[in-house]
Amino acid sequence: MFKIFMKMKKMIFGIAAACVLGFTSCDESARLAKAIDGTWSGAPEQLMNEVGTQSTMIETIAFERDSTDKGGSVVISTMVSVNHAMPADSSLMQPVSVTAAAKSYVMGRWMAIDDDEVMLQLDPASMVVEVDPDAVVLSANVLSGETESTTEALKPQIVAAVKAKITGALQTHYFSMRHLDDVKVKDGSTLKFEIGKTDYVFLRQ
Repeated sequence: MFKIFMKMKKMIFGIAAACVLGFTSCDESARLAKAIDGTWSGAPEQLMNEVGTQSTMIETIAFERDSTDKGGSVVISTMVSVNHAMPADSSLMQPVSVTAAAKSYVMGRWMAIDDDEVMLQLDPASMVVEVDPDAVVLSANVLSGETESTTEALKPQIVAAVKAKITGALQTHYFSMRHLDDVKVKDGSTLKFEIGKTDYVFLRQ
């Protein structure tokens, strides 16, 4: 009888300890969620760096908590600038240098799962990329910088090609953002986290 009592006592202690750990984890997750709730803006960073293409981006992440207090909706907005050299082909009689700007956003859900971890689930169908055709500058002669009317006539085609390139790069970037690790908020104004082996720093807006 005494052995049964001791076994039951150990089981009760084990269940109680698990409950305490569970409540502690929930409290820590809710605390982190409360700390990162809001809008954060990052520093300029590289989006593309390859032969003929250099691109930078500035990203803004808006976390909004829902009734769970541990997560909610997220919107990631990105401003992109790109310099792209298009080689001559059957459409382009000579190489063209393209300078363009784009803006993009993607929506999804987020949840704090520990005191320093956040999971993101972004919706590919929500992703939008916009390139302003009026802000696209074409230089038909890369060396002299001269712009030719024949190249301007192909501008819609060139804008579409640049948009496709930016979209592909952003898709790769956005959907690598599944797990934010080592998440820390300093003084309520600086958000730091890791994705893989890359460190990020954002400031509260």
